[in-house]
Amino acid sequence: KFGGIDLIFRFISWISGMASLLALAAVVVTGPVAAAPPNIMLVVADDLGYNDVDFQSPNHSVVLTPNLRDLATNGIRLANHHVQPFCSPTRATLMTGRHVLRYGLQNTVIWPQDAWALPLNETFVSKNLQDAGYYTAYFGKWHLGLYKKEYLPMQRGYNEQYGYYLGGEDYYDHTRSGAVDWHRNDTLEFGDNGTYSADLIGNVAVDFIHRRAEKGPWFMYLPFQSVHAPLEAEAVDLARYPNLDGSVKIRAAMVSSLDTNLGRVVEALNATNQLKNFVMVFTSDNGAPYADAFSMGDDPAMVDAMGFSSTPSRPPAGMHGGGGGSNFPLTGWKHWVFEGGVRSASFIYSDLIPPAMRGTVHHGLFHSVDWLPTLTKLAGASTSKNLPLDGVDIWPALLEGGRASPHTELPINIAACGTDYTGESIVDGPQAAMIVGDLKVIVQCWWRSTKNVSTAQLYNITDDIGEVNDLAPTRTDDLHRLLARLDYWEGQSVPPYPKDQDNCGEGKGQGPNPASGGWQYWDSWC
Repeated sequence: KFGGIDLIFRFISWISGMASLLALAAVVVTGPVAAAPPNIMLVVADDLGYNDVDFQSPNHSVVLTPNLRDLATNGIRLANHHVQPFCSPTRATLMTGRHVLRYGLQNTVIWPQDAWALPLNETFVSKNLQDAGYYTAYFGKWHLGLYKKEYLPMQRGYNEQYGYYLGGEDYYDHTRSGAVDWHRNDTLEFGDNGTYSADLIGNVAVDFIHRRAEKGPWFMYLPFQSVHAPLEAEAVDLARYPNLDGSVKIRAAMVSSLDTNLGRVVEALNATNQLKNFVMVFTSDNGAPYADAFSMGDDPAMVDAMGFSSTPSRPPAGMHGGGGGSNFPLTGWKHWVFEGGVRSASFIYSDLIPPAMRGTVHHGLFHSVDWLPTLTKLAGASTSKNLPLDGVDIWPALLEGGRASPHTELPINIAACGTDYTGESIVDGPQAAMIVGDLKVIVQCWWRSTKNVSTAQLYNITDDIGEVNDLAPTRTDDLHRLLARLDYWEGQSVPPYPKDQDNCGEGKGQGPNPASGGWQYWDSWC
């Protein structure tokens, strides 16, 4: 009596089973269906020392960074992450995924007066992500060129911009050399004069997070001014350090302000349920400075009183630099190719990291060029428009842990120098360095016809993180093997900027603008 109905149900069951098998086959062949693209945040601290945070293991810092510590210890701390020895070059590697020797930014930063910027044929990570459907924002420090409108942030893949174009601005009135350098969506902004820059950057980041909740994937580049000179801190942060004094106290307070504002950002992410499917990368642009913190108008006698001195081949020793920063246990400072200048305080935080890997310390060899390919891969964004990348997707190595890395070598820096170059270099001491495996070679000059083999130093930076025991005299075969790789990368390099500046004259503070209350201002001029 019910045979026909039974057959119908059997047929439906068979169809359902076949559909399940086909779906399973599709997973086997193509892999799991991709999750929604994650929200991504790239946070950069300025001149933050390796030991200026309390998340290193072991911890030797006098600075309190509870928000950074919470993120780092619930993510993956990167103990062997490298950057360039100063500002503009590291920011360029983060944006392009390519080593600075490819486009001539190996000798210096981009100066305010120079008619030069990172070339337009270099595609920025912001543009890669924007083309993939991301809404993109940059809040903080640019330092990649401003002389023409087409080099400003909103022409290079950013939907929103807030912050400053140069470096070394006053934290309260936002001036550099007496002229205001503060912009919103690439338009001069005079209304925020008098407010501490870390608070302003934190405010706009929090506002962005609330505005963009449930509106599709976003990418935020968040390069704080903190803790670059001038040394200026708020009273609330100075009060956190009653047992410190001098520049160490001021700098510690500046780091705390950064930490507090990043904590506010995380609170906003949590309140809007955006800590899920989220990736944050944190790094400094270089190590803490030694005397450089006094270069913004402080009495030079202060530097002399601290005994600032170095040999041509070794940076000055000491736990704290002239600006209070610390790179302990590393040798060297900002502007040096020793590890204190180029090994950064860094971590990655994400709920996409498997629980077993959270809280680990990774010792793999990584570099700031790696973040463009890593983040674009996570986002499903194409890099087909980019020039050939030097960086590599390090996500698989991060999840493998230990010392896993796709790199066998890294050119740390190869500045132009010697008889074939008469221009400027703000690299202090030796001009070139190269890492191959556990070994690192450092050379006084390795450029074109000037290659000073006799000045070479060799260190095992795994066993000798402080670069104390020079192996060059005893491991000559290894030394020459690394010099051969340094020679290869020197052959890849182009002459450094400012070789090809536009004929636009020197930039300077313009105005005054009526809206500025009499202030001059920095803006594009060509």
